[in-house]
Amino acid sequence: MRRLIVSGDDLGLHPGINAGVVRCHREGIVTSASLCTNGGAFEDAVAALHGAPDLDVGVHLTLVGEAPLLPPASLPTLAPHGRLPPHFGGLFLQLGLGRVRMREVEEEMAAQVARARDCGLRVSHLDSHQHVHLHPALLPAVLRVARRFGIAAVRAASRSVSGRGLRPALIGLVARLGARRLRAAGVRTSDVLVGIAETGRLDEARLQAVVAALPEGTSELVCHPGAGDGAIASAYGWGFRWDDESAALTAPAVRETLRREGVQLIAYRDL
Repeated sequence: MRRLIVSGDDLGLHPGINAGVVRCHREGIVTSASLCTNGGAFEDAVAALHGAPDLDVGVHLTLVGEAPLLPPASLPTLAPHGRLPPHFGGLFLQLGLGRVRMREVEEEMAAQVARARDCGLRVSHLDSHQHVHLHPALLPAVLRVARRFGIAAVRAASRSVSGRGLRPALIGLVARLGARRLRAAGVRTSDVLVGIAETGRLDEARLQAVVAALPEGTSELVCHPGAGDGAIASAYGWGFRWDDESAALTAPAVRETLRREGVQLIAYRDL
């Protein structure tokens, strides 16, 4: 049996991302959303989620690129100027140099999960912005946060269909190592992670090829839908094609490919 979780990442960062994720759930194949609770459009995202009760919700632990939820005095090593590191490279460098206290990381992650819970959202799983939760030094803290809040699943996979490139290959490696540790601790993960090589440029043709090539077991497709490339790009200069991803995720031909291939859409809560 082939099952597929389709996860719309970065909910809560921008109203255009919120609109795209919810539309791709209502009109397309997105089954799960990853919520940045310290994002600038968090309140808008919560309102959208309450209007889409069947959309599964995970917390997109955000330790880079945004402002933290906790005050700077509580995070002197993680966010000394009230701002998290701009990119995963800076965070990993500080971790490697021993300059970040893991207690601060854990408490900021816990605050992010608590904010989602306090808004009445049922959190099914944890993942992270730029996949930083898979770093071997951070994963034990992620596991403790999951246990603290009774969260049964974390994004990782025993196999990654990563495509070409150093970054997808590295993510695939740490996803496999992370899945081994998480499963040993009784935490659920998917079997396969797909869409990493297509990040920000998943179009209809690529999506159909990904679906057709899915192996047996449970896969998670990581995607980034949105509405209004220009508005989102003015805030986040990642070069993503959010509108193209939304068009692909709502394309009737993609749903037909899923039906023809016998792929069942599920959410994290179904693991």
